[in-house]
Amino acid sequence: MADLEGGLRTRMILESVLRAVEADLTTRGWFNDGEFSPITIIDEYPDEKAEVAINTLAFSLGDSKTEPMELGARSETVMFPIFVDIFAESDGLGRHVVGDVYDFVMKNQRFTVYDYRQTTPTAEFVVQYVEYSGETRKPDRAVNAWQKHWHVCAFSVADERSNA
Repeated sequence: MADLEGGLRTRMILESVLRAVEADLTTRGWFNDGEFSPITIIDEYPDEKAEVAINTLAFSLGDSKTEPMELGARSETVMFPIFVDIFAESDGLGRHVVGDVYDFVMKNQRFTVYDYRQTTPTAEFVVQYVEYSGETRKPDRAVNAWQKHWHVCAFSVADERSNA
């Protein structure tokens, strides 16, 4: 696991959480034709200058923060805030999707991180959910039409690492 450091480890965490949330939302029917237009997922916050399709779910990471663990200097915990933005077709849909993401995170306190570079992905390590905050962002005057029903949820995961 020594080669799973830096940017690679960070990407693996985001991709594993994204795939876990996507799998849960799939079982809830969010990617099928139904009452609302299907949702699409992207793995980064969209460029505000580009047009974003309605019902886009965007995953992005905030700045990580490293804290030494209490049990010794050879270990540390790296906190990763994960933001899930939904640019929805309506406020109701945005709140519903954010609620489903919240429900999934609360029921799954730990996320297994897989190495998806392999043909058959293997479980490499586990990160733990540590906090959640849900909010609705609605600018007074949305700059872009796709921001009109913009909802955000954020949660952090802790990656405990050994520095041995």
